[in-house]
Amino acid sequence: MNDRIRDRGSIKWTAMMMPEHVTMIRKHFKDEGKQVRPVLDADQIEEFERLLKVSLAEEALLEVTTWIKGYFSKRVGVVKKINPHQKKVVFEDELNNMFAVEFMAITDVKLI
Repeated sequence: MNDRIRDRGSIKWTAMMMPEHVTMIRKHFKDEGKQVRPVLDADQIEEFERLLKVSLAEEALLEVTTWIKGYFSKRVGVVKKINPHQKKVVFEDELNNMFAVEFMAITDVKLI
């Protein structure tokens, strides 16, 4: 009797999960790291604007924290252009790459 028991591993469990259940689990893990956007007061916004103008005038290096769709990210750069019509700030990072940030996405600005 050389019959072996062959285990199918995780394959045997996939048939027991409904596609809706798999979708819900994936969405849960995707949304798990999201955070709520902080509420900024008028003083903080004025300070951010002041620092952005200082960086534009003096080419001072800033660390900008943004919040987009539940996730925070930090970028470092110098302000090259402030566009009030499009509500964006254009930065140049240390590697001379340009990137734009929307005013509403900015949650923190620090002078480096």
